[in-house]
Amino acid sequence: MTATALSGREFVTSLMRDVESAMQRNNGVMPPGMDGPELPEPILRHWLNFAVYYEKAATAFIGGWLRTTNEPDALMQLAHQIEDEANHFVWLNKHLLEYGVAASSFTPPKEWAHLMEVFYPGLEHLVERLAAHNIASETGALGFMEYNMTKFPPAIRATVEKVSKDEKFHVAFGRRLLAKYCTTPELQERARRSTQDALNLMSAARRVFVKV
Repeated sequence: MTATALSGREFVTSLMRDVESAMQRNNGVMPPGMDGPELPEPILRHWLNFAVYYEKAATAFIGGWLRTTNEPDALMQLAHQIEDEANHFVWLNKHLLEYGVAASSFTPPKEWAHLMEVFYPGLEHLVERLAAHNIASETGALGFMEYNMTKFPPAIRATVEKVSKDEKFHVAFGRRLLAKYCTTPELQERARRSTQDALNLMSAARRVFVKV
């Protein structure tokens, strides 16, 4: 029996439910010491290390995607996203340097290096890229920032608020483009599979992250 495709919008709604359910399961997986009204300085440095690495890696693999992105609207939005991620790297790296830590001193754990330097760059189709990164990964990054927003020091909070605004935009245009282009059973299966793979890898990466 031939599978019947959902409409693009129905598919994205279903995918978001899966992603949000996974994020809710991960909400309790946090580094120790985060239950107070403020984030302790060691945890701030720890998070900034990972966040700065993430943002720089994202500029690299999204840039690589542009070579094989033929849809004009997707090309434009992904190019915009590269600029955003580069800005995030600069903004967050400034805070990291204020703690006397250089981004170049950070060696990503193998789980993070695989996710950011192998998995995302290796996604071949636009729908896989949008589903796994713009929707799954950016939703995950937003979850951590929003959960801890009031715990950041004021200067870092102002930066995180700007980053969060951009990430919401990335999720929004990812949803819109996925609804437009992911309309066949085959593409929907590719998008769903890449999302699940991303969620599994993100879960492994998060378990490493919490070991401050």
